[in-house]
Amino acid sequence: MEQQHYLRQRIYLFVLVVLFLILVGNLFYMMVLKHGFYEEQALENRQVRFRVTAPRGRITDRHGSIVADNLYIADITLPGSALRDSVPGEALERLLGWFQLPRQQTIERLQVQKQRGRRRLVLVPNASMARISAVQERSRQLPGVRVESRPRRRYLYGALLAHIVGYVGEVGQADLDTTEGHTDYRLGDQIGKQGAEAALERHLRGTDGVKLEEVDASNRVVGQRPLWLTEIVPGQDAALTISLPLQKMMDEAIGQEIGCGVAMDVRTGDVLAACSKPTFDSNLMTVSISPQQWNLLINDPAKPFFNRIVQATYPPGSIYKSVTSLAVLNLGLVGMDSVLEPCLGGLEFGDRTFHCWKRTGHGTLNHTDAMVNSCDTYYYQLGLSMDIDQLAEAARAFGLGRPCSDIFPSEAAGNIPDSPWYDRRFGPRGWTRGVLLNNAIGQGEILVTPLQMALLTARIATSGETPNPRFVKDPAFDLVQPEPLPFAERHLQWCRDALLQTVERGTGRAAKQDSFTVAGKTGTAQNPHGEDHAWFVCFAPAENPEVAVAVILENAGSGSTQAAPIAGRWLEGWFGSEERRLIIPDPEKSRALPGREAS
Repeated sequence: MEQQHYLRQRIYLFVLVVLFLILVGNLFYMMVLKHGFYEEQALENRQVRFRVTAPRGRITDRHGSIVADNLYIADITLPGSALRDSVPGEALERLLGWFQLPRQQTIERLQVQKQRGRRRLVLVPNASMARISAVQERSRQLPGVRVESRPRRRYLYGALLAHIVGYVGEVGQADLDTTEGHTDYRLGDQIGKQGAEAALERHLRGTDGVKLEEVDASNRVVGQRPLWLTEIVPGQDAALTISLPLQKMMDEAIGQEIGCGVAMDVRTGDVLAACSKPTFDSNLMTVSISPQQWNLLINDPAKPFFNRIVQATYPPGSIYKSVTSLAVLNLGLVGMDSVLEPCLGGLEFGDRTFHCWKRTGHGTLNHTDAMVNSCDTYYYQLGLSMDIDQLAEAARAFGLGRPCSDIFPSEAAGNIPDSPWYDRRFGPRGWTRGVLLNNAIGQGEILVTPLQMALLTARIATSGETPNPRFVKDPAFDLVQPEPLPFAERHLQWCRDALLQTVERGTGRAAKQDSFTVAGKTGTAQNPHGEDHAWFVCFAPAENPEVAVAVILENAGSGSTQAAPIAGRWLEGWFGSEERRLIIPDPEKSRALPGREAS
């Protein structure tokens, strides 16, 4: 009996020892081996990580005038747990009453934020000081509610530069799926959506900071000094090639017309002014725009969001006749003074008549006078003297038919049709040489952007030496030098002289100036949906070119009466401005272009 009692005591003692050893082992494991892990968990229970948005880099014009910067505002935010299954928590319920917020609308807005994956819900964006003070004074009654400061993008010349600067918007799931190399983006962050904001996203966006704040059980910040885990790195500034005074001049010259105007430095390719009308205020895109406002903008038949400078394509009309002339001169098919069949108001081809714009006819003209008077009949004959591929090759030598800007991924390429294109469109035997008559005068299936027409004009002025258009003064956007033009200098010189005479005594007389010379070409682009579009392109001074300008007005009719005066007004402002001296300090020596003789 005693032996059994002794045995039980030994078993009990063994069990106690084993339990004691297990307890000591667990304590050793937690306090020694896993000390760091449990210490971090303990810290996480009283310390919260905050992500602090880095200020975005500023955007300036070419002289350093700020056009986009940051305005610091304060938002009243709550944790996602403040709204569960559309039921407000206690803190949210209080704020809805205190601030007299529309209950259902606010809850729906917060629910959308939760669905987008936002960790902190913005209850009151850009809160007033009264509301900020109310939250801070009653913080004990509002666990988890914080006042968070953040930079909001501000566009100082919103409507004036909307299509060039672009705007920022919230990162959505589509951005996360398509934005390569930006793994630090989160839903709700800001990202460039259009223009320079989008093209320079990596340059403008800084590195967000991360800090630890000490909080109590109610999630209120109680610590005095945060611990920064990642320091904030502000974004870098960027400069446009645009000049604010010259941009304002273009905006005023176009007025309330629908269309656009582009002016570029022929020496560097820098775009000095680029105005698309109508426009919109970029600042609307940085705030919570109402559905009504948004619908008004996107349903506006004038398309204010449409960047006509690079997205719109039009038939070039008669301004394309320079390309046609240079193509036939280069092929040796006609000379600079050749006289063809007289213009009697049109040309018979096949079973139809191709009319000249002057139905009474121009009579007998040489090549120069045909350009000056924009005689369609003469150019129909030039078109029929070559094949479609030879004309297309001449156009592509100037950069037509492909994008040419540095910051617009949505830029249209336009269309320079050749025989393979017509074969694909109509079949190998579905088209005839009759397409050459329309193409020779810039109609038919040819499509160009206003920026391409400014580049064409600049390259005629400089014998092909103007680089691709540049909107940003940044090393990341190097100058794209053109391939040499395949045209003889004497033919280019003839073309410049003919364009000068077009303004002096031809269809471009509305752009003529008394104090300087202008060389240009009018155009009227046929529009199957309404009134014709009015074109005018030019460069000045004609004998020593500095700038090239392209203007198009939609549904305005004749380029000679509508578009040419706008270009003339901008040029008059250019030659009388301080900007000219800043951009071209010594105009007499500005063009040191090899192999270029004065006109």
